[in-house]
Amino acid sequence: SVAAAGRALKTEQASVTIDIKNRPIFTEDDISRFELQAVQQAQHQLLQAKDDGKTSHYYCVGYSVLHYRLDGELIGSLLDQQGDEANVEVIATFLPRVVVESLLAALKRANLEMEALTLEPIAAINVLIPATMRRLNIALVDIGAGTSDIAITDNSTIVAYGMVPTAGDEITEALSDHYLLDFPVAEITKRQMHTNEEIAIQDILGFETLFPREEVLQAIYPAIVNLAEAIGKEILQLNNNVTPKAVMLVGGGSLTPNLTTELCKILNLPENRVAVRDVDAIQNLTKEAHIPVTPELVTPIGIAIAAKKAPTKIT
Repeated sequence: SVAAAGRALKTEQASVTIDIKNRPIFTEDDISRFELQAVQQAQHQLLQAKDDGKTSHYYCVGYSVLHYRLDGELIGSLLDQQGDEANVEVIATFLPRVVVESLLAALKRANLEMEALTLEPIAAINVLIPATMRRLNIALVDIGAGTSDIAITDNSTIVAYGMVPTAGDEITEALSDHYLLDFPVAEITKRQMHTNEEIAIQDILGFETLFPREEVLQAIYPAIVNLAEAIGKEILQLNNNVTPKAVMLVGGGSLTPNLTTELCKILNLPENRVAVRDVDAIQNLTKEAHIPVTPELVTPIGIAIAAKKAPTKIT
């Protein structure tokens, strides 16, 4: 089971209405087929909106139901319902064929086959922000190495997905440039900043120097601010230029020093409204004592749960 990052992500909103007079009550299979009709409509809209001749090469990598309606009235679920007319509205996410096929090729090289596919923020939001919490306007950001993937909740549903091509690698590159480090060495140095007060750095010329953590932090602070600005601006754009009530950060990049502080400044939020969340925040989760409590594990656990609950099959 795999989650794709949101690079080159396309999102479309679509709704489908059907006549349900004189038909049996809705079952779970009926609802799934109904939702997929709306996803197909979203894909059709995506193709119509583009004229570059390549837009048919998109895969749906996940979707969320925005609303169900029965006879024109909002309803929490269509299960076991009857009426005259039913409507479902979804937000569907699509990735170019080349992205999905690259994932398939990587799995094949590792002698694996793809069973299910979802999107990283969908996987994370399913375990961190349950349906009962989605009435609140919350932004969830999964900060990885190459991308920061974003999902927004409001009015009891997921209202937007997005991404910025800025994440943990920018911090590593800033360390590499400032201290003349090989990229893998800079990556190790970056991780030391989370735990060590003094950091030993050996540059490409072989000189090793011990630096205070604060001095290293000041050297890369512009990169931290740039990362926070990129994420903050995308959150505001996805949320119709309204500051959300809170922001949750997951993924390895969320451990970037002072990132939460800078996000608070950009979004004009108090410091207790932007937080890094780890696996302890996942409801009804039990784990072995040796498994570390880190934000890196939130999305993998979400992938496993999403794969069983509502997998997207690639054929």
